[in-house]
Amino acid sequence: MNKRNMRRDLDLTMQNITLSPTRRAAILHEIQPRRKHRLHWTVGRAVLAAVLAVLLTFSAFAAAIPALREALLNALGSFTEQSQPITGIATEDNGIEVRPVAALSSSGMVRVWVEVQDKTGDRLSEDMLVSASFSGMLGEANTAMSGYRVVSYDEQTRTALIEVYQTGYNIEDGSVVTLEFRSFQPRESEPVEVDFPREMLSVTGLKNMTPEMGIHFSVNETFPLVPEQTPAALTGTDAFRLSSVGFGEDGKLHIQIAYADGVSYQDYLSAPHSTVSDPRNPDAILMLGGAPFEYNGIWYDDMAYAVSVDDLPYIIFSNLQGARYLREGATGSWQVMLNIEIADEIIYHPNVQVGGALVEEIRVSEIGVFARSASEGTILGHRPTYAMTKGGEKIILTDNCVEGGWGVDDMINPTSTGHARDQWVFDEPIDPSEIVLLNFDGVDVPLQ
Repeated sequence: MNKRNMRRDLDLTMQNITLSPTRRAAILHEIQPRRKHRLHWTVGRAVLAAVLAVLLTFSAFAAAIPALREALLNALGSFTEQSQPITGIATEDNGIEVRPVAALSSSGMVRVWVEVQDKTGDRLSEDMLVSASFSGMLGEANTAMSGYRVVSYDEQTRTALIEVYQTGYNIEDGSVVTLEFRSFQPRESEPVEVDFPREMLSVTGLKNMTPEMGIHFSVNETFPLVPEQTPAALTGTDAFRLSSVGFGEDGKLHIQIAYADGVSYQDYLSAPHSTVSDPRNPDAILMLGGAPFEYNGIWYDDMAYAVSVDDLPYIIFSNLQGARYLREGATGSWQVMLNIEIADEIIYHPNVQVGGALVEEIRVSEIGVFARSASEGTILGHRPTYAMTKGGEKIILTDNCVEGGWGVDDMINPTSTGHARDQWVFDEPIDPSEIVLLNFDGVDVPLQ
């Protein structure tokens, strides 16, 4: 039996079975979550949690920077007891050390707090851009949501506390996942603006790249132009030049730049590009998107536009404008493997219809609620939602939705069946056995 997590699957579809009061009480007793080292839900819980927070501050989180320990405890808030202290794990690359210090997880969501310290330079900041992601997790990742936030930054020690989160996976207690950081970049930048020869825009018949050339991505089904078809220098900069400009085989207009040796798109907060508008239709969105790529040792950036040859006389093009970073960032590979412990939860299978969606599974944990339903037409997330406790307290969850989406079960076969996944978080910890009902958009889904 899993000591960290006691689960019970309840099938609420057996409507014709009548239970005696004694048997019902016994079943309900059996589904109570148990965790020997967890605090009991009593009036004195707040006091005990405060004591625990102090103990964590000086023991489990002892490796943290003092200023960041306080920031971590503030970030965990009332969920300190449900969190998982992490010690003794660190990795270093390019003079930067990464140290995970805490995690807070349910079976559908993972949140990890990590200290990142620059030991050899000043390449971090409170407003930096971070490239990070989880791997090694199994489940329905096609509906996943992920992100990060810099919680705090200590200038004296050049150390940041960063939270990285991920939803959309089926995490089990004891799952080993990998968290990887790839870059850190302070946002401080300066504008860049360069004029370009607009007469080049009328060039037609340019070739588009193909996957066989090693470029395996497109922007709105438009592949970049083959580089160096219309090379031209630009006055006012030696950091980039024109590579291929004009209409490709796809019928779309492209403005492709080539970065100078030693320069890439990673040196820019915003890659140099032209903003376009059509006076005939001011609300039209003409920029399809940019595609940075490396080819034959040179970095390129290809911006595609929904502009035809016939549109060209009417379109207004700005100068090439962008923003270049003022401070050096750091790239590398920082990987840490984490053994995830999830909060106590109870799993239900209500099979109740909510506005055309069959709600197949509900998971109520100490930190939130997860719902899985079998209809693209009715995604429950962001709809009016509340939970009801045994004592009759209504807990409004509508604005606490952290995931709401639908995806097919087989990404290779878009016609396959799909499901919706929705998650909400509590404002404070709740004993999952206290939740007896959920209400989605006015429809009751009883749990006990």
